[in-house]
Amino acid sequence: MFSRIIKSLLFVAIVSIVGFSFAEDPKKESAEQRRERLRIAVQAICPVSGESLTGHAKPVKMTDPETKEVLYVCCEDCLKSKPDAKYLDKIRGNMAKAQGKCLVMTDNEISEKSKNGIIEGQFVYVCCPPCVKKMTASPEKFLAVLDDLYEASLKK
Repeated sequence: MFSRIIKSLLFVAIVSIVGFSFAEDPKKESAEQRRERLRIAVQAICPVSGESLTGHAKPVKMTDPETKEVLYVCCEDCLKSKPDAKYLDKIRGNMAKAQGKCLVMTDNEISEKSKNGIIEGQFVYVCCPPCVKKMTASPEKFLAVLDDLYEASLKK
């Protein structure tokens, strides 16, 4: 009897561990899930409260009503408020640092002062006006480049 209980507990533990590892496997996430995971990690803080996005439950997606930018807040309560400019400045700095390079001319470094804008809800930087035109003509292509740059910066 004791042996059966041990085997049953062991089986449940193994199934739980294996099931959890599949659920957390980045190779199994969709492109949208990857993009969300990367944006949350790079954004790092709530634009309303300034709190860490990883210090709470799962961050909540919001769209800034004025800019149409997709941001993440730390909790449902923060959905009721507007982003604070000082936290948005910090978030922009995080994004510029993580992006590091122009999405079109990837040899060119960018900074918080580079050309920027919101493409399909994502705040991005490019090095010059011609790159803005290219970016808006093929946004998904360049947002995929942004995902790769964010991923690389998070591994550093």
